[in-house]
Amino acid sequence: MTVAEPRLRPRVEVTLVLDVGPSSSLEVDAHLATFVDRLAGDDVAGPADAARRRIHASITAGAVPPGLRRLAEALASSAGDGPPRPRHPVEDPDTAADALRNNTLVVLDEFDVDAVVTALGALVRDGRRVAVTAADRAELTHLRDALTPTVMRSCVDALPVMSPADQRELRRLLATATPERRARRGTQLPPAGAFPTIAQVAELCARAAGTVTGADRLLGELLSRMDPDRRAAVTDDARRVEATLSALGPRVPGRWTWTLLSHLVLNTHAGVFDALLEQVGQALAADERSRAHPPVTVHGALGPAGVDALRRYAEFLGGGGRNRAYFRSQAQRDVQPVLRQVVVGGRPAETADDIHAALAHVELTERLLAIDTSCRQAGVPAPRSATDLAELLTALRRIGDAARAVGALRHDVLFIHHNSPVSVPDLDSAQHVAATILDYDAHGSAEEAGRRLDEAAQQVGLLTPHTRMAPEHTRAHEALRAHDPDSYAAALDELAAARRLAEQENRCVELLDRLRRDAPRVAEAWEAAGAERSSAYGIAWFVEADRLMSALPDEDTVDVVLLLGAADLGVDRLLLAAAAPRLAAVVAPGVRQADGPTLLAVMRRASALVVSGRIEPPAPTAQVVHLSAAARARQAAGSARQDPA
Repeated sequence: MTVAEPRLRPRVEVTLVLDVGPSSSLEVDAHLATFVDRLAGDDVAGPADAARRRIHASITAGAVPPGLRRLAEALASSAGDGPPRPRHPVEDPDTAADALRNNTLVVLDEFDVDAVVTALGALVRDGRRVAVTAADRAELTHLRDALTPTVMRSCVDALPVMSPADQRELRRLLATATPERRARRGTQLPPAGAFPTIAQVAELCARAAGTVTGADRLLGELLSRMDPDRRAAVTDDARRVEATLSALGPRVPGRWTWTLLSHLVLNTHAGVFDALLEQVGQALAADERSRAHPPVTVHGALGPAGVDALRRYAEFLGGGGRNRAYFRSQAQRDVQPVLRQVVVGGRPAETADDIHAALAHVELTERLLAIDTSCRQAGVPAPRSATDLAELLTALRRIGDAARAVGALRHDVLFIHHNSPVSVPDLDSAQHVAATILDYDAHGSAEEAGRRLDEAAQQVGLLTPHTRMAPEHTRAHEALRAHDPDSYAAALDELAAARRLAEQENRCVELLDRLRRDAPRVAEAWEAAGAERSSAYGIAWFVEADRLMSALPDEDTVDVVLLLGAADLGVDRLLLAAAAPRLAAVVAPGVRQADGPTLLAVMRRASALVVSGRIEPPAPTAQVVHLSAAARARQAAGSARQDPA
């Protein structure tokens, strides 16, 4: 390859009709299918036909090969254009890899074997998966014999079976490897769930250190010395207190349920509470009875005398008396003024059923008045409907259950010891004492906490054999034995970081082993690239053009097709663009382009970038750039380092 100023060549007109122009809609799959048919030509049962059928299947599945679509779009956009725009020196590529990084179609013109070896090495160092192909197998053999040992390590005769996603993961893991992570190779750390949580250890350490003071500590000591059955009974009382208080809902300041409960715990409003509970129950029963009668309306106040008259008249009728128009009884005469005030079902009360309906209404009214008085005394909102009555009865029952539970706890704590230092004078004390008892039941005393820490340390020590225990694991074990929560928390953080490193390194080893089974030299090359902190994660797949076209690789398997001996190839070889997103056609020095429609002519029509390797400026026929002298020097130095021989 030589250094020369960029020079333009005139466009080469191609007489081949490909049915692609500025008006073609390449978003329509049918147009792309027609384009593929024109490229394949009349080949039947040959490589081009196999490629055509594979591409048609991909188009039908909605997965158009990107390289083929870009070729068609480039041809469509170049139809009727003038000469390509001039290039500036800053746009000239340093290597063939740079040219292919920004261009999908590249012609490597006047490239001899050494230049192709250098270009392939640059692509491999750039991490490209290259399909090196040629119509003549001898060209592949000649190129392979000229490869440097470094590039040779990346050569394969068949693509690795590892999926592209796993290849990307392996490359990422190799590129991000550090000495600290490599040191974790083969390390097996226990899962995070096998260790006690930091909160559990901190609580046990605090209890074991005796930092719990005051009445809580005294209560804990008393509970530890109690008979197990007696301690279980006290614990049940504490559970009932917790359950009944939870049933009252959140303790909001000023809420009447908690205020009434506090009074009951202090033995105030006890009589009013019992009376109110009974009155609400009786009122609900009266309301249920009144629902069996028609609606009752009372005009004015009946007064005690009127109510007594109604009751005597009901007894008179129930004893066999009759409602007479003449010679009325005393009970009938007394009730007549009252009946004029009562309307039952929209009519004046007359029958025995009407009298019973009126009495049920009066009874319910009296009970609601009594409830209203008791509610004012107890500080409870008075009910306004039957629904309010039912809700009030439920709340009162819950308050009664809580008061009885607190009373039972107070009694048991009072007699927990013959000289008990713990008392439950009010509701706040009851809540605190119940929580302390339940906490003791869950975690035990200081001695029990220390014993549980020692047991946890023993279990942690058995998770991994001592000879294979990681330093962070050892520090967590020692922190548990020393009852040191801060050191334990720090050790767990270090364990989490070490576990991530070990998982990543072990995953990297697993993927490397899978790659090594079918591409050992590539695995060796990638591992060396990771150690050298380079990006040489490429693959050079040597395959004949006919075989490549007959079995096009899956999507995202190959990045670049490097086509040797492109000067003599026909347009059907452009179907190789379906194998990868980028196509590089290599023309050897001194080779004259064949006449007629050829692959090179179509690529030039598609404005492919032509990278020239000649010293003499060529005749102006296309957009041509030359590798810079600085790039040429760097490539020579890189080749010398790669091939010390």
